[in-house]
Amino acid sequence: MKEPDPILTDYLFARREYEAAQTRLSEISERLMKQMEADQRKTYRWAADGASHTLTYVQSHTTEIDEVGLRKALRAKVFDRYTKRVLDRKAMEKAMDAGEVDPVTVSRFVHLRPKVPYLQFKVRPEGAE
Repeated sequence: MKEPDPILTDYLFARREYEAAQTRLSEISERLMKQMEADQRKTYRWAADGASHTLTYVQSHTTEIDEVGLRKALRAKVFDRYTKRVLDRKAMEKAMDAGEVDPVTVSRFVHLRPKVPYLQFKVRPEGAE
């Protein structure tokens, strides 16, 4: 059998190191995010090597609306005024602001779905804000 190409061997070794580093980074990131949640801390900032560094805990949400349930609760006639093929969120918000639609009723059908939290790391040269 032929000896493996040295560059292939280098690639496989680097790949193993990379995967191990990714695993370690994921584990440490999870621990750090838990610590930041416990401390109710969103951001770390520090200066080093002539640059400002920022590490931010990011947790965003996606708004989901149970349109079928909302349509039943508001009745089709009212609901259809604010829909196209899907709910026109801006029109519904204006209707709630104007008092045409009860926000409490709407709130029963609107839920925030959290996305996967992550850490965002930035490095900027000093003075570049």
